[in-house]
Amino acid sequence: MSLLCVRVKKAKLHGPPDKFNAYVTLKVQNVKSTTITVRGEQPCWEQDFMFEISHLDSGLVVELWNKGLIWDTLIGTAFLSLDSIRQSDEEGPGEWTSLDSEVLMKEDQIYGTMTPTPHQVLLDTRFELPFGAL
Repeated sequence: MSLLCVRVKKAKLHGPPDKFNAYVTLKVQNVKSTTITVRGEQPCWEQDFMFEISHLDSGLVVELWNKGLIWDTLIGTAFLSLDSIRQSDEEGPGEWTSLDSEVLMKEDQIYGTMTPTPHQVLLDTRFELPFGAL
């Protein structure tokens, strides 16, 4: 088992500031976690999430949503392959991830995204080093 640590830092959204009331969902290996909802075109969350990962042949799906009165709308999505995530015991500055508007599916599994949007989210993703590995 590996421990995946994800810090959802902030986002850059394009559009009028009063248009967005955004939150992020993280999905990996049938587990879903969600940030709080934050208003504005540059929302800041600084929320940490941890996931126990049993195999590295899948990925982390990141979705940015706009909360609505009746239903929520997807702003953008990204797919991060688990085998591309660094191993470290220390938080990093994070990486800006561009969001796309469509997901690529194969046998009911997301394997990527396409059709870029102007929106980005800042994430710090890492696998904790095993205890005593230093």
